[in-house]
Formats: sequence, structure tokens, C-alpha cells
Amino acid sequence: MSQRNAPRSRIPIRDRIQKVLAERGIGSRRQVEAWIAAQRITVNGRLARPGQPVGEEDDVRLDGRKLRLRDTTRSEHQGLVYHRPVREEVRGSADSTGRGSLERLPKVAGRRWIPVSPLSRIDGGLELFVTDGELAAALMRRGHELPYEYSVRVRGDVTDLRIASILDHAKADPAAGGTLTGIVLAGGEGTNRWLNVTCTGLRPRDLKGILEQCGLEPNRVLRTRIGPIAMDRALARGRSRPMTDDELKVLKELAGPRGGQAADAAVARDCATGRRTTGSRKPAR
Repeated sequence: MSQRNAPRSRIPIRDRIQKVLAERGIGSRRQVEAWIAAQRITVNGRLARPGQPVGEEDDVRLDGRKLRLRDTTRSEHQGLVYHRPVREEVRGSADSTGRGSLERLPKVAGRRWIPVSPLSRIDGGLELFVTDGELAAALMRRGHELPYEYSVRVRGDVTDLRIASILDHAKADPAAGGTLTGIVLAGGEGTNRWLNVTCTGLRPRDLKGILEQCGLEPNRVLRTRIGPIAMDRALARGRSRPMTDDELKVLKELAGPRGGQAADAAVARDCATGRRTTGSRKPAR
């Protein structure tokens, strides 16, 4: 076969090791750099160097385990939507039940699941995992532009006047560069009330800070939406589902230069079709 007609590999013949391993979903570039610094990666029997060029013909190993760099019939990247229980570790370390999120996820041949903007251990709800390290890194870089939804349990008196005051306070003193766009009272019992909160670029700790400054005591934060992807009502804690091709396509659009506009359009489509999240259902204690 002539060189002109030869099939093209998805990975260049030789490229920087961080890029190659990220494109194969083995880890993000930052993770690969950390592994190299810790002397956990070898190339052809020698310790890897940052930026070292590698190709499919090289013997690249992580902790002695050979990594698969060659294209296969299952070369397309995949994604998962996961309902993470509160206090469960995200990155595979065991929690009090002896399991972490990564242990619960289905195995994927030759790849690793990489979390996108993972929540802290004390929070729970929607987590996204992808096998494309480049996509995960791009989405995390654009995290301050993405719309999020949270279900927040607070202790205190919640009235329409208090909600208006919270929105005015957040507008006058935005936290971490994000924007609080809406709060809806969603029921509760006793002194606890549930709020459905919509925002752009705010993390749970940012929300907690805003609510505390306005006299409320947040004691549970569950993420229910990231960009266009909402957590399904039927998705029980500790369970996952594969992302659809359309969801992966939209995530790639979000990672691009017009990511914020893509997210707004996708959320608007969901609202128009009446798609709902778990945020309005009272979570189990």
C-alpha cells in the first residue's frame, strides 16, 4: 500500500508522552506529569521524561503495567453519568463502605475514567466521567462558564423576601467569578428547607458562603446538572449510565471556543421539552 493511501492513525507517529496518554484516556496531562515526576512511568525500560516523544511502537508502562497505545475497534471515547453518594471518594480511594466511585464504575478496556470537575468528598450528586483526558481538561478549564444546578438543604426561615435578598447579595458581591441566577423553594420538613439553585460557574463551597452570609445554614449540597446533562430521577445513588452520543457531542462543543453559548442553548432545549432533574425530589437521609 502506498504511503498516500495508508490509513491514518488517530495518534501521530510520535508525540509528547503527556498528549499521547491523555488522548488515549489513560490520564490527564497533569496526571501524567505527576506520574513521571514520581518515576511511575517507563518508556522502553527507562524512566520517562516530561515531553518525551513516544509512539505506538514504544513499550510504555505505568507501575510496570503495559499501556495500550494502538488503535482498536473500541477506540471511540466514552462517557458516564454517575450519581455519587455523599462522602464517597471520587478518585478510587475506599470510603467507609470500602468502595470509591471508580470501583463502582464499569470497566472500559484500555482506558481510564477521568472525572470532570469532581465534587468535594462532603458533597454528592451528579458526577461526569469521560475516557478522553483532553476533553476532561478542556471542560475543567471552562468550568467558570458552565451552568450548574444544585439541590441545597438549608436550616433557617426561607421566604420570598429572603430569596430576593440572597440574589441581590450575590449580584452585588459575586463569589469566585460565578453568577447566581435563580433560587426556587422545593419543600422540606421542620427547620430544614430544600432549595433548587441555578448558577453559572459556582462551586458548592461558593454557594455555601453566599447562603451563610445571608443568614441560612446549608447542611447538604447535591449537584443535579452540569451544562446540558441533568441527573435522571431514576438514577439511584451509586449507579451510573452511559452518556449518549448526543451528550458527548455537546460536551465537546462546550470544550470549544463557543462553549458558553453551547451550554446555554442545550439548557434552553431541556427547559423547552420539560426535562426534569432529581433536584426537586427530596433526597433520602
